[in-house]
Amino acid sequence: MEWNSLDNRGALPKAFPLMLRAVKVVTSPAWETILRAYHLNTVDAVYDCAAGGVVTRSGTTEVRRVELADGAEPRVIYIKKYWANSARQLWSSALRGTFFGRSKARREFDNLAKLRAWGLDAPSPAAYGEERHARWLVRSFLISEGVSEPLPLDVFIRDVLPGQPEPERHRLRRELIDRLADYTRRLHERGFVHHDYFWRNILLTGLSFEHFWLIDAHKGRRWVSWAQQRSRAKDLATLDAPAPRFFRRPERLRFFLRYIGRSKLLDPDKRFLGLVLRLAAPLRERQLRRVLEGRRV
Repeated sequence: MEWNSLDNRGALPKAFPLMLRAVKVVTSPAWETILRAYHLNTVDAVYDCAAGGVVTRSGTTEVRRVELADGAEPRVIYIKKYWANSARQLWSSALRGTFFGRSKARREFDNLAKLRAWGLDAPSPAAYGEERHARWLVRSFLISEGVSEPLPLDVFIRDVLPGQPEPERHRLRRELIDRLADYTRRLHERGFVHHDYFWRNILLTGLSFEHFWLIDAHKGRRWVSWAQQRSRAKDLATLDAPAPRFFRRPERLRFFLRYIGRSKLLDPDKRFLGLVLRLAAPLRERQLRRVLEGRRV
């Protein structure tokens, strides 16, 4: 099948009639006025937006940071754009939103709204949009509010924490372990699994542990009962994957005990911890490399 290119913003078969084009945009009520004022309320307008700066870009995605004037303080938003460049890309994800199910943009929008409704930290979802041709998803986007003074957890652990003087560094390590364990337990008590629970997808506000903001939540979902233990273990494994390089074994055990709410391990806890470590083992080399590759020079 022959394809038309849309300037690296999507592609569609030439045979697709325009009459089969369907566009959907959903905007949170609190964001309707400002997004309309900045003409960010249609799929075409969002894809034409060249304001701000590009954070990341690949062959099929782009993330852009944009500041919107709104009163005394500007509001920062992030625009994620997803598009398909070929029929092969559409077919490869046909069961994950390009034909059946919800798009990646919609899944993240719904998950962010769900986390906030539960009182858990997540950026405010502003809007998402989809463009389909004959039901095939060609373009989509997500707009979410930026976090104030964002500091990725991997950057904090790798670059900031080692530079703190003692005994402040010791206090920060203990507080980070305890607060992150508490947050993770609350997340899982809601039956929600992030499925990309890596350090880079958790943001702090400055040097405070008051909030742990979750980003890139499109893979997250509530588990079914029979998959509960393994799903939780996967989230814990992604957290622990690079940890041996930065945290001592007693500190990692402290996190796990705090997470399960015990002072010592019972036999079921030991089996669960063993599962976490088995799942973390094949992730360690790659995730440590990803953390270290971002090291400041």
